[in-house]
Amino acid sequence: MGESRDFRRPVWLILVGPYGLYLALLLVVPAVNIVIYSFLTYSPTKIAVPVLTAANYGKLCDAYYLELFLRTMKLALITTMICALLGFPVAYWLARARPAIASLGLFLLVVPLMVSTVIRVFGWMVILGRNGIINELLAILGLSPVTIMYTETAVVIGLVNIFLPFMVLPTMAAIERIPPSLEEASTNLGANWPQRLVKVILPLSLPGLISGALLVYSVSLSAFITPVLMGGARVRVIGSQIYDQVLVTFNWPGASSLALVVVVVTLLLVFVALRTTRRLARLEVGR
Repeated sequence: MGESRDFRRPVWLILVGPYGLYLALLLVVPAVNIVIYSFLTYSPTKIAVPVLTAANYGKLCDAYYLELFLRTMKLALITTMICALLGFPVAYWLARARPAIASLGLFLLVVPLMVSTVIRVFGWMVILGRNGIINELLAILGLSPVTIMYTETAVVIGLVNIFLPFMVLPTMAAIERIPPSLEEASTNLGANWPQRLVKVILPLSLPGLISGALLVYSVSLSAFITPVLMGGARVRVIGSQIYDQVLVTFNWPGASSLALVVVVVTLLLVFVALRTTRRLARLEVGR
């Protein structure tokens, strides 16, 4: 037994080692670099000077940054809620469909992920623009044109279109683990469809729904391309602010502090979601 264990350890070390080195070089080192830069002093000529300061974090308490955070979190929350409302029925249908239909549905769901985000956003700009398809249809009907592009509504539409699969896939996986016999038993006991949904399907699929919501909220919180192209200068979010500070004003310390706050918020969300999911799992086992 001892020899077999000694033999297995180097094998696992060899298998895990390259991935650990990859994480260390491309994740840990840049993260540490961001933390260091966030405490340096900004210099218009040298980007940063080695003088430690907490002023970069103090500026985040200004009204401009607070409004930026609130707008970004609001858009991410609205996107998550819409993805949950639209994605749950799709996830349930895919989980309960026949294999051939489910495969086709998954194919149609995943194919848009293979298309560049920029291309998809430009497609929405053609549809929602001032001279887009929607306004042309309204003109044919004799109605006044509507302004959708470069508004928060346009940003939410683009984010929902891009991140909806991130809600559907984990929710579908959770629903697939629910035995259909439970739904049949609830039907035999006199439960109608809304009752089955509220008392059987939704509680048992909640861990997958929470995971999907966490994914959608996290990626929406740090989205950059969609808010910039569909929101323009009117709808500034954290991603666009970080981009401007890094590549326009070269304020790397300010951008680092802003990015670090976003990372901390995301990690807190992950922690809360994992705790909630674990607690729900314990409650289900206790039942």
